[in-house]
Amino acid sequence: MSHRSIGPDDPNYPQMRRRLLVTWLKTLLGYGAMGALVFAAFAGFGYSYRFQLGFGLLWFLVPVLSWWFSAKVALAMTKSTPADPSNPEHQRLLAIVDRVYAKSGLKFKPPVYVSDNPLPNAFATGPIHRKAVVAATKGLFLTGMTDAEIEAVFAHELGHVKNYDVGINSMLSVLSMVFFMITDAGVRILLSGIRIFKPSFGLKVNGQKKSQGFFGGILEYIVMFLIFQVTGQMTKVVQMFVMRSRESAADATGSLMTGQPCDLATALLKLVAYVEKNRPQGREAELYRALRPIMTIDPLFDVRVETPAISIWQKVKAFWRSLQLTHPPVSERVAVLEKMNGSACSLPKV
Repeated sequence: MSHRSIGPDDPNYPQMRRRLLVTWLKTLLGYGAMGALVFAAFAGFGYSYRFQLGFGLLWFLVPVLSWWFSAKVALAMTKSTPADPSNPEHQRLLAIVDRVYAKSGLKFKPPVYVSDNPLPNAFATGPIHRKAVVAATKGLFLTGMTDAEIEAVFAHELGHVKNYDVGINSMLSVLSMVFFMITDAGVRILLSGIRIFKPSFGLKVNGQKKSQGFFGGILEYIVMFLIFQVTGQMTKVVQMFVMRSRESAADATGSLMTGQPCDLATALLKLVAYVEKNRPQGREAELYRALRPIMTIDPLFDVRVETPAISIWQKVKAFWRSLQLTHPPVSERVAVLEKMNGSACSLPKV
């Protein structure tokens, strides 16, 4: 199905640019929230605790290394290999990527990879433009998408590269680790002032270190577990908020590249329809938990039509679940893409 192209002279073109601006504002809001958590941790536990960060500097290398080697990690996780120009299906993919790259404004053309994974997906990742890669799974060509729709999907993925989204998400992970380490160090120091916890923290009573006892050890474990859960959930909610804003930014950036937001809308509907019928289960589902951030849609939790919540408890559960999503729901993304189009898209029944 052919959709009209929206160029710079089209009255709906500014709508796409405004949408992109909104996504950047949401990203800044998320960074502000994480920064506020770090500041609150410093202020709450006292700036004298900052020396504790010296013991955890190695943890900062985790998000930094994952950022720098993001392309290699993604290719290894999806078992992707370079596209073969002699393969007709790979030829089709290479031609589509060439067309998207010509519209992207990127200076470096990313190499193209293919995975035999049956779940439909495309991704583009890399720490900087020069080290970016793009890839597609075998399943992407099983969804019945047209070349224009696949092109829209790759425009979305190259939008991530153009916007440096891997670096944005990795830097946020660094801030979340800073917050956790400040909180962890501060809580341990505070607990060491409570008599029942003193032996656990290497403090001496009457010149000798004494056993804390069974119940003291259990209580310490419970307290630290609760602290870990609370701080973990707080940072996760902020990280997922930023991650969803970057997905929305990639939708807008891709639409600006192709000028056809409706092509991406129809592609997303076909993707989620296919995933609903072939959703990962069991051990396979656990693998996809790690792959969710680089998927075009969330393969575990996204559906075309959400069952409306009736009770207050159901509404609370639905709201909490929405905070944990790596991508905005497809229904929400399609609605935004239609708004960028200036009117409803001619969407297929899938």
